[in-house]
Amino acid sequence: GIGKLRFFDGLPDEATIQKVYDNLDRSRAMHAFLDMIPLASVEAMRAGFVEIGCDACHKVILFGDLVDSHSLFLTGNTDTVYVASILNLGEDGPTVIEVPGGAGPGTVNDAYFRFVCDMGKPGPDKGAGGKYLIIPPGYDGQVPDGFFVFHSPTFTNFIVNR
Repeated sequence: GIGKLRFFDGLPDEATIQKVYDNLDRSRAMHAFLDMIPLASVEAMRAGFVEIGCDACHKVILFGDLVDSHSLFLTGNTDTVYVASILNLGEDGPTVIEVPGGAGPGTVNDAYFRFVCDMGKPGPDKGAGGKYLIIPPGYDGQVPDGFFVFHSPTFTNFIVNR
């Protein structure tokens, strides 16, 4: 709690007003911090990818080994090989991801680690493969036929496939 709140004739006294505003400030700061943790995580991955040469949408990181307890991936599976990349829709515009038939599950997440789409077996191609078109925010150009189309709310997107 924030302590005792005092009122006189239904109105808060000055100390109560200050306590309530201090609590609101603390609460808003906490929410801002917690809301930005996913964004900071994706940005750290993006910077790390760039540092090792994965600096464009046509470049991917193919894991050479299975993940283990030394990996920095919180929920990585230890029985599969991953391929990952970062999209920069602000620089590249609408971007196509071609998923071959029989590919394992994959996903696209936005810059806040929010779901954009699944690919592969859990995706709309149901494991048959297909072309996914990821559209940036504010795009109003033509969208061609023949794609699974998804609109991302952010320009940076994280892709991971198995």
